[in-house]
Amino acid sequence: MKERLVTTTMRNEGPFILEWVAWYRMLGFDHLVVFYNDCTDHSPELLEALDAAGVLTAVSYTPNPDLPVKRTSLKLMAEHPRIRAAEWVFNIDVDEFLVIHKGEGRLQDLFDAFPIKQVHAIAVHWRCFGDGGYGSWEDTLTHRRFTRASLRRHKGNVFFKTLIRWPNHFWRFGVHSPKGWRGHGEWGTPPNVMKRCDGATLRRFHPKDSSVKMTQPRWITHEYAQLNHYASRTFESFALKMGTLSSAANKDRYTETFFKGKNRNEELDEGALKYADRFDAVYAELTALPDVMRLHHLCCMDYIERLAEVHGFVAEDDPRWQHHRNEVAARTVNPAS
Repeated sequence: MKERLVTTTMRNEGPFILEWVAWYRMLGFDHLVVFYNDCTDHSPELLEALDAAGVLTAVSYTPNPDLPVKRTSLKLMAEHPRIRAAEWVFNIDVDEFLVIHKGEGRLQDLFDAFPIKQVHAIAVHWRCFGDGGYGSWEDTLTHRRFTRASLRRHKGNVFFKTLIRWPNHFWRFGVHSPKGWRGHGEWGTPPNVMKRCDGATLRRFHPKDSSVKMTQPRWITHEYAQLNHYASRTFESFALKMGTLSSAANKDRYTETFFKGKNRNEELDEGALKYADRFDAVYAELTALPDVMRLHHLCCMDYIERLAEVHGFVAEDDPRWQHHRNEVAARTVNPAS
């Protein structure tokens, strides 16, 4: 069986890397390919440590300064040999967590819900999660801290991300769905179709003629699976994005209005918590790898320093920074000892 991969792009996402990587290993993906650029924190060192352990493949790249960042990374993804050779690829962001409602919640359980040989892509709708009333960042697990979400038919959930089968059959990746078609046969006839997560065919999608990234609100479905989207986290964290250009469109969209639109807390959704025992086991294996936790705590220190710069406090006076500094010191080997 060919590989089932997760791909992503990252910049300065250090504190969130370990949880996200453990999540997708837990679900049953074979490997992750992470493209990173222009980082000012310790995340490159953390990613390279995970690469050295065989957990993921870390790829450093330099974006074209005249284009949105993701235009460069998506092209590199389409050309990467391991990605081109994979059977399934899920191109997502570090604030997106796939939650599967079929069987035991594993990736194979999702595939088993479809006549999978008759499917070329699966659209997984977002469910937007809010800050749950928390105002400040803490080094805790995102999927356990934030359990308040939007109404299921909220307009923010019209967007989906795509599990792509045989990515080399498409010209390239898009942010939400693949583009262009060079596979066998015509698109629109099984197996050349995209399915929603209720088993229905997404007929509006055509990789060449209509590479849509959303559906009408009435077609939002989380029956088989959903993509928990933690876009807001807390306002303290969100403020780091404010005034920066989006990596997908080079637009200054990270405003208070954007935060209010994504910060949805209408309903309790604890679906991600069902994975607790399985996740903890994978996370423990990951955090036991050499030097990984020292680098994680360095990333957390970096993050607090960025928060301090934006919010106007002294990082070294913050108990969070002091805690992570102590953790780094406890894990630093003294060459003279």
